[in-house]
Amino acid sequence: MSNKPKILYVDDEEINITVFQLTFSKVFEVLTADSGAKGVEIFNSDPDIKFVISDMRMPAMNGLEFIRKIKNVCEHIPCSILSGYQQSPEILSALDNGEIVEYLMKPFNKGAIEELILKHVNGVAGN
Repeated sequence: MSNKPKILYVDDEEINITVFQLTFSKVFEVLTADSGAKGVEIFNSDPDIKFVISDMRMPAMNGLEFIRKIKNVCEHIPCSILSGYQQSPEILSALDNGEIVEYLMKPFNKGAIEELILKHVNGVAGN
């Protein structure tokens, strides 16, 4: 059993998933999904997921829609959006109301993401 914190990363582009996994697999156990629907499925089947990061722009279900769905199941899970686009009013409102803990820009900053996840996983935030 790995004692690395388990995180879920959702992105519809395979290259982004590969890069994310390679970047973070030393520190985290990285589960991935290539759609919001698949992300919901994985999240619902694994109670050990500690943090969720999702791309914003995906076909069928965008990142915030996906996050809202999993928050219906587990409202305390810290979630973050990772996107190549600037913040939108929808994103700002999600930050304001606590749906997401952070908005991260692509290309991502490895150190900043690691720090953010560890902060939440280790219970420093939100307790």
